[in-house]
Amino acid sequence: MPKLKLGAAFYGLFAVGGVGAAVMILRGDSRFAGADQWYLIARATVFALIGVMFGIGAITRRGLMSDEGPRICREGWIVVIALVVAEFVVYAVGQEWGTFPSIVTALIPPWVKRMQEKYYEGRAEAERELNPEEPDGVRPPTA
Repeated sequence: MPKLKLGAAFYGLFAVGGVGAAVMILRGDSRFAGADQWYLIARATVFALIGVMFGIGAITRRGLMSDEGPRICREGWIVVIALVVAEFVVYAVGQEWGTFPSIVTALIPPWVKRMQEKYYEGRAEAERELNPEEPDGVRPPTA
């Protein structure tokens, strides 16, 4: 099974960003100054959960749209979309504080999966170019 390498780095970066955003919100960052306590807790919880989901994708090195592995790795993208929707709802209820939710976050798992597929397609194509097939249709063994 191919492992996500660069994709795991992206997932790790977004995990740190999500948890970092949650901490900044709880500390009452300038954009959230004067916000009600429920709003800070709700927004920070959603950001922390998004960070945890991306952290799971980075640690398992399978991502959140894997074809195999634990259920969280196969269907984690659904949870991320649900968390982004929850973030939007919290933002809409407490509109006077904070920033617009990052809807792009929901597109990260499909983007990383596509990046991984293109990487392995490129490797297979390079392998075919380096080891052309013999006239009888059989490839020579690779060393």
